Amino acid sequence: MKFFFIIPVFNDEKSLVKLTKEIKDILYKDSNELNFIIVNDASDEKINNISNIPNAHFINLKSNQGNQKSIYVGLNYLNELDVNYDYLIVMDSDGEDNPKDIFKLIDKCKENNDKKIIFASRLRRNEGLIFKFSYFCYKLIFRFLTGKKLNFGNFSCIPKQYVKNIVNLPTISFHYSASILKSKIPYLSEPCDKGKRYDGDSKMKLNSLLLHALKSLSIYYEEILIRFLVLSTAGILIGLFSIILIFFNKFFATFVLIGWSSNMVIGLTIITIIFLFMFFSCLLILLNKNIYRENTENFKNYKFLIGTIENANHD
Repeated sequence: MKFFFIIPVFNDEKSLVKLTKEIKDILYKDSNELNFIIVNDASDEKINNISNIPNAHFINLKSNQGNQKSIYVGLNYLNELDVNYDYLIVMDSDGEDNPKDIFKLIDKCKENNDKKIIFASRLRRNEGLIFKFSYFCYKLIFRFLTGKKLNFGNFSCIPKQYVKNIVNLPTISFHYSASILKSKIPYLSEPCDKGKRYDGDSKMKLNSLLLHALKSLSIYYEEILIRFLVLSTAGILIGLFSIILIFFNKFFATFVLIGWSSNMVIGLTIITIIFLFMFFSCLLILLNKNIYRENTENFKNYKFLIGTIENANHD
């Protein structure tokens, strides 16, 4: 079998070298060729050990773009290489995507006749309690707002036939896993424990998690807005019905809530106006189909992000 790996890296040379060595040691019996597309996300420190990585295509970005756009650049680069291979593995460089789990993903692909992308879903995590709780809240909010379950990240195994489909997704440069989740591309997830970092501390802090969460939710902006549209419509109807009910009680019913009617009407009117504002805001945004124009147009040509490309074609 022939493999390609897309690995974004930022200031993590030690982990990158160790990861590629472990991959080579693990897969050497099952592969006649390993190829690496290393996307250097404008690291502050120069990465010097490219010669230690076999068959490496080393892409240096001009400026820091984050790992989602780094993956996007790698996908486009591989797609334009137009070479033969069996599987593409997308994974992070820090060791938290355990190389030993690659076999799990490949076997799952084979079980499904290479008709589905396989993601590594997380079982046990190694972060602190605050981060774990925040991540749990993020997954809960995502499920509530979108109706979808997102329990996986970048670590995935892609049969070659789907790479072109993924590259053509309009939001793939924004959020890799959420874009595939929303698309019609078939996928499954395989439970895998999160590994331990090879070196240093995790770069995913709470503010990074928040930005990551907002990006994934923005992929589903239409679905979320429709839900808010339905909620605001229900709020408006309930508010108006309640106001009518209070007026009916005040002028026609024998039982009157003395002193409360005017206060309740004022309060319900304010709440109804808020729901009305929410309704029209959601409606206007939904009517504007160009919300992603900047992201999709600016990154349609990925090459403007690249500074230099180095190749190390050796075993």
